[in-house]
This record gives sequence, structure tokens and C-alpha cells, in this order.
Amino acid sequence: MTQTAVRAEPGDSGGPLHDGTRARGSTSGGDCRTGGTTFYQPAPEALGTYGVSLC
Repeated sequence: MTQTAVRAEPGDSGGPLHDGTRARGSTSGGDCRTGGTTFYQPAPEALGTYGVSLC
């Protein structure tokens, strides 16, 4: 998991984390009530679970 200071809101689960050119992960959870700690599932782990890749 990647922890960020990004503020996620309810309904943001599954949203992307990217660096502008590459997928890094998807929103997995967070707490917007205490200032914005959000966790992201790394893209390679999630993709590998399903045996898929990004072009």
C-alpha cells in the first residue's frame, strides 16, 4: 500500500493514482475527516491478481 496526504472523499474508491504518465495504483481507503490520509493499492499488484496489463 502507498500512503499519501491526498484527501479522498466517500465514493473515491477505485480512483486512479498516477504520476502524469504512468498508473501507480487505485484508491483503496482513507480518512477525509482528519486532514487527508489516503491509501492506494499498487497497480502492479492489482493487475497481477487478474493477470492483466496496461498498454
